[in-house]
Amino acid sequence: MQPPMETSYEDFEPFCKWRREHKCDTLEVHLPGFKRQQLKVQLSSSGVLNITGERQSDEDKMKRSRFRKEFPLSENCQPNQIHAKFSNGILYLAMPKEISNISGAGGNVSSGNRNKKIAMEIIVAISLAMAAGAYVIKYCQCSHLWN
Repeated sequence: MQPPMETSYEDFEPFCKWRREHKCDTLEVHLPGFKRQQLKVQLSSSGVLNITGERQSDEDKMKRSRFRKEFPLSENCQPNQIHAKFSNGILYLAMPKEISNISGAGGNVSSGNRNKKIAMEIIVAISLAMAAGAYVIKYCQCSHLWN
């Protein structure tokens, strides 16, 4: 009688890609050969996203492939809004961000409109400077005519 074969594990590092945008960060984890049931996504109380997976090897029934990835969430991530989708061997994790308000002289402005507000203030300042310059040039030239 042969002794029972022990299962061996092959740990691997899946390819991961971040797509960072203003309102949402998306993490892609490439997991060819995996099925959704073989994956686990958990969020720890300390704000760390844990992704694990394990599957049987295609070549050897006593060999299993597995991985473990940890990603700390950004400070402005909304953990209760995280969405996961598994499609064509890729796990997509969408992590919406909380859009902060910035207080200024003009009141509260969302960070998305901040650049527009700054651009408008610059345009107004340049327009006022040009108007003042035109006024000074006009009256400076006139005063030279009277002397």
